[in-house]
Amino acid sequence: MAIKKQLMSLVLLSAPMLLLASCNGGGASKAKKGDEPDGYTLTWSDEFDGDELDNDYWTPLIGNGAGGWGNNELQYYTKENATVKDGFLTITAKREEKEGFHFTSSRLVTARKISTTYGYMEARISLPAVRGMWPAFWMLPETGSWPYAGEIDIMENRGASEYTTSGALHYSNAAGHTYVSETHSFSKRSGEEGITGFHTYGLEWTDEEMTWFVDGKEFFNVPARTWHPSSSTVYSGDPDSPFNKPFHILLNLAVGGTFDNGAEPPSDFTSGEMKVDYVRIFDPVD
Repeated sequence: MAIKKQLMSLVLLSAPMLLLASCNGGGASKAKKGDEPDGYTLTWSDEFDGDELDNDYWTPLIGNGAGGWGNNELQYYTKENATVKDGFLTITAKREEKEGFHFTSSRLVTARKISTTYGYMEARISLPAVRGMWPAFWMLPETGSWPYAGEIDIMENRGASEYTTSGALHYSNAAGHTYVSETHSFSKRSGEEGITGFHTYGLEWTDEEMTWFVDGKEFFNVPARTWHPSSSTVYSGDPDSPFNKPFHILLNLAVGGTFDNGAEPPSDFTSGEMKVDYVRIFDPVD
């Protein structure tokens, strides 16, 4: 994968640096070795090699949040639904009663622990192909209000869409909240494995543009003029917004919600898993 060199500021708060290599592509085996993206070097990763979630990196959020985390989601998030074993993080959505909700799952954030401005981020993930599932690998700003300060969706999926994922940016314009998005499709006809197989979802983020990748192949590019046009007055008082400030990482598996028009799991649903091999952040080589 050819990735351009750009300046990146990486904030590592209370977290040791792990110098490990990147691997792009699918396959069910544990990915540990491979080439780093051209022009970048690995500066932080979680390989999920232990037997519990690393509290120096991740904070599990608890509850259903205001308005179902603003999306009318149906689950109650707990820390118990996120487990680490055999080199993988598994987030499990379950049909079970908790605090008046009928489903549970987990939502993990690196807020105030690991954040970055610019760089190349990737995660190797297997997703559940179940109606009503909404898995996501995404980023939010360390400071600022939504949507003014922005949101970066590296990967999200409507659970019944077994052969598609998508990427998106959320930000503000003169009319308020707006966003741009694009879908990536796996080729069932050519025998390509769908979302239940492991795929590497990546984002190159610079001050000039953002580019999305699946298994090292570009499928979406957004230049900075899209979210910060020269004629705009939205960010005139804050030129570093929306995408020139530190952002942290989120991993979660929601149930229901507005992204898939309120779709709920089928009546025989008991559980679904989002399995994460690793999450990595790369810094440009000097």
